[in-house]
Amino acid sequence: MKRILQSGIVIAAGILGFAAASAHADQDFTTTRKKFDLREAILRRFLKENHSPAENFAGVFVAEADAHGLDWRLLPSLALIETGAGKQSRYNNLFGWANGKTRFGSISEAIHEVATGLAEGRSYRNKDLLSKLHSYNRNRGYATLVTDVMARISNHPSPRPAE
Repeated sequence: MKRILQSGIVIAAGILGFAAASAHADQDFTTTRKKFDLREAILRRFLKENHSPAENFAGVFVAEADAHGLDWRLLPSLALIETGAGKQSRYNNLFGWANGKTRFGSISEAIHEVATGLAEGRSYRNKDLLSKLHSYNRNRGYATLVTDVMARISNHPSPRPAE
């Protein structure tokens, strides 16, 4: 009886440990950051007001923009224009990347890949914002649409994170 009870406890502990590890792996990494970043709060509010399914990825947008030297408002603005910030996206392609044909495994992957492409891709590398936008979509007025959304998110390109 004692042996059965002990093995039952070990099995239960293993199951609980596995469940906790799985929950942690799926957790949005932005919720574990220690510093408050005003940009993330502004962006989260903007995405929420626009009923975006990408609302919980505000921190990912900001982190990827910072990692790739992009304006923090650019990626969510592209997403809003291209797919209603994810409302009409297919295969997690919030950005209409490659004419909407690219499939991404997750929204985080899409944000990362598009940020990398806009920073390092041959068509975008070493270009200023307006030149990047012209390469992204050559339609007349597209750059104005994007920069107008960027201004709606915030008139400040770079509010600093709290130290």
